[in-house]
Amino acid sequence: MQPESFKKGDLFEKFVEDELFKGSDYVLVSRTNNYDQNITRYAEDTLRPDFKFRCKKTAQEFYVEAKYRSGFNADNKIEVISYTQIERFKTLQREENIPVFIAIGYGGTPDNPNRLSLIPLNKLSYLELYPTFLKRYNITKGLIDSATLKLPLKQSENKLDDLLKRRGEEPQTPAKKPSIPFFKNKKIVVATGIGLVLMAILLFNAFNTSIEDSLKQKTAEYYTTIHSGNIDALEDFISPSVDKWYTRSDVTFSEIKEDTKRYIKRHPLTSTDIQWDTFKVTPLAEGYAVTYNMIYKLLKENKGRDIIYHLKIHAVWDKDLKITSMYEERI
Repeated sequence: MQPESFKKGDLFEKFVEDELFKGSDYVLVSRTNNYDQNITRYAEDTLRPDFKFRCKKTAQEFYVEAKYRSGFNADNKIEVISYTQIERFKTLQREENIPVFIAIGYGGTPDNPNRLSLIPLNKLSYLELYPTFLKRYNITKGLIDSATLKLPLKQSENKLDDLLKRRGEEPQTPAKKPSIPFFKNKKIVVATGIGLVLMAILLFNAFNTSIEDSLKQKTAEYYTTIHSGNIDALEDFISPSVDKWYTRSDVTFSEIKEDTKRYIKRHPLTSTDIQWDTFKVTPLAEGYAVTYNMIYKLLKENKGRDIIYHLKIHAVWDKDLKITSMYEERI
């Protein structure tokens, strides 16, 4: 007998297919197996999002994962997706270069939810969502306009072949010898200038990428050190004097070290899941400002249940890649 949760899921998937992505505007490329089909024989494709559509207007393909929730939990959040699933979808989106959207229906019934949100996977950094976040991506019931998806226009292969064929038929103009000196040719001067600008941009990006990778590595090592309880090793990550440390100002490393010891004693088991796609580095005169979103868990705290926080971290690292400022805000 099919569990109730799967029945609700099937009903909402039918709503998404029939009401939001109708056949008049979207081609159904593929659909994963439902519960009854997987009971007979589990299909590996079930690990993919529920639907793959092709927009008839743009010819662009995209995935849609359908999630229905009857309401919010005690923390006024909706648990949308598991960490394993979101990471699997991100890998799929990156490897296939096809956008993934999460369609969320909540309240009402699965075949007629009170509210709907359609969230691009790139914007989904949290496993549980507040009403304020869902509201940013609210959509109305009915056929979704392809403009809402912001899909790029994909030129058909036939049109591209025709264009190349027409170009091949154009008469070739005989090459003329240059009649003016090289540096007086404005087009060459412009092209040379553009080339120099592009080279400068490439070098700048390469430098920024190197710094970003270094800061990502230091950030990951910092949290690993905290989780291991190796407090003395924090000296490799934190400056001797810190301008801001969460709610305090002008703090020494010794004070931070003692505070951290007390915190670990109160909360010995913690975990951090950094949302690396939100990691942003801004160069400063004497260092780098870094922001990122993170899922922070106090493991087995509340009657044997994990306490989960969705945080945005603000940090400043100096030129020696040591923290001189750090604080958080809850999202």
